[in-house]
Amino acid sequence: MEVNGEVTHKEKGVNTGRHVLGIIGNVLMVLVLAACLSLVIPKAIGYDAYVVVSGSMEPNIPVGSLVYSHKEDPASLQAGDVIVFVDPARGSTPITHRIVSNDTTAGTIITKGDANKHEDSNPAIYDNVLGKVMVHMPRIGFIAAMLTSKLGKVITGLLLLEAWLLIEISRRSKKKI
Repeated sequence: MEVNGEVTHKEKGVNTGRHVLGIIGNVLMVLVLAACLSLVIPKAIGYDAYVVVSGSMEPNIPVGSLVYSHKEDPASLQAGDVIVFVDPARGSTPITHRIVSNDTTAGTIITKGDANKHEDSNPAIYDNVLGKVMVHMPRIGFIAAMLTSKLGKVITGLLLLEAWLLIEISRRSKKKI
């Protein structure tokens, strides 16, 4: 409301509050969508994402890192490459380790975690190699793990709804003034 051509303090406060709500809503929307897209886009172009859950690759790939792997012909992998594989003797959790040697005749790969003193006791057989690590992002894996859980999906949906509501409240209050 204007008094003698000037905006009152009350109206300035309302304008500021409306503006802040819009900013919070937009920032929240961008953050949640960026987190979701970091999982969806790589999958769409042939990459799989895994979360590193042990310290065997530290300090190069710390616990909680998100690693993106791409399916490669295991015979083409070389010593020094980092791969994701499953060792049935250790369960179904994917393991991220570095290749020590690749025996193309036997179809097996000897691996070792960077932080481990010894090579892994079981070689990775070609059928159990999930892919070659192309990129890793420290600490992002915790967020990815949360987003892909049932509770995480509910929370993500609620955060998107909250962001949309904040943006709508900001937009609609502009029309009323």
